[in-house]
Amino acid sequence: MVEPAANHLLVASKELAAGVHELKIDGSLDWSTYARVEAAVTEIFRKGVFRIVINLKDTKYISSAGFGCFISALDTAMRNGGDLIFSGVPKEIHEVFVILGLAKILRFADDAKQAEALLRAK
Repeated sequence: MVEPAANHLLVASKELAAGVHELKIDGSLDWSTYARVEAAVTEIFRKGVFRIVINLKDTKYISSAGFGCFISALDTAMRNGGDLIFSGVPKEIHEVFVILGLAKILRFADDAKQAEALLRAK
């Protein structure tokens, strides 16, 4: 997988439903950009929200630092009765989740609407 232009990362957060937020990641998530995602997740947690849809539809690349950020967020969410669900994951990135063994512990949905429904049901 070729890494796109460095430092291109847009992170947006919005409330999908009471107690459920979406974090949309657009671009390359690597060692130079993961702190932006970590800060956005921390801000959601500060609001007392621990059920998060991680929308990767427009994500081009995730490095080990990015995957580590997600595992840390999952741990915090679960300790607080929440969960993370990944939506719109591109095939190439999903394959990396599988190779790393993360597909066994993470949950995935086709889109944000399906992910939101899974989180509300929890």
